[in-house]
Amino acid sequence: MELVNVDTWGSELIAPDTPRYDLMRDVRVGDVVLHWVGKNNPMRFKSGMYGASIVAGELQPRAGDWYGKPANTIPLTNYTPLPHPYLLTDLRADHQSDILGIKSELEHDYSGRGKFTIYFPFQEHPTSGLKPNQGYLFKLPAEVIQAAPDLLPDSDWGGFDRPLVAPPVSGQNGVRQRYAGFCADPVLKKAIEMQAVRQAIGHYETLGFAVEDVGAYRSYDLEAVRGDEVRRVEVKGSQGHVQKVILTRNEVTNANEFAQTDLVVVAEIQWERHLDGKITTADGLMSVYPDWTPSPENLVPLSYEYFLD
Repeated sequence: MELVNVDTWGSELIAPDTPRYDLMRDVRVGDVVLHWVGKNNPMRFKSGMYGASIVAGELQPRAGDWYGKPANTIPLTNYTPLPHPYLLTDLRADHQSDILGIKSELEHDYSGRGKFTIYFPFQEHPTSGLKPNQGYLFKLPAEVIQAAPDLLPDSDWGGFDRPLVAPPVSGQNGVRQRYAGFCADPVLKKAIEMQAVRQAIGHYETLGFAVEDVGAYRSYDLEAVRGDEVRRVEVKGSQGHVQKVILTRNEVTNANEFAQTDLVVVAEIQWERHLDGKITTADGLMSVYPDWTPSPENLVPLSYEYFLD
């Protein structure tokens, strides 16, 4: 089980290359990873289980991926969200005694084995009850899934001996608000971007435009020409639901200065990472905003450039 506080789960595991995160080295190809979102997250999601993935490759070192420091990463595939997040409040109400009982049995079984750590993902708080342990990765015993099957999406996960069903739970907010294009995995990010560009090109070619990909050297992604009509196209892609996109200063400037600028957003792009590391994608849901000018009231600064005196 992975405990995250950022909106970038399901594509890879990532942690600093330090002894504190040595549990990363116990992860094996084919393992099922459940993704728990903690309460201290900037998206203001409620604490709970949001989905699961399968480990698709071995641990890989990457320089500078953890606030400029070396990190270890593990690729994931087949991310499957729960129909609705299974929240901590519901887990406490439905299965608290079961889960704490499993924890007590493990502690009893391994109490005589010296400095043995069970890496159990949950603990009991004196006042609030069941809560996630502090940390990043944990070993989730199969007994916990047997006691609380709603923690896993509906899938056989390539080896479980029974179907796992997670029916909808009333009163839960299952909307995942994602920034289009915001992804910690550079390989997946590129694959998502290219899928969105391919779909946008296909859309404009169907309308009779000749389309050129100019994203490598212009402040927009595509230039579409049909006779005397020239349109500049900004393309954003995401693997999830999109309610907002990240724009650079140059992208905003271009849209404000060139009237025939379109915004194309491709959401919910389906993808799969294969065991050889290759990522394949499928069409997402495309929305086209013609003659788009960014509304000042909808622009929220994420950072500032400050000139020193």
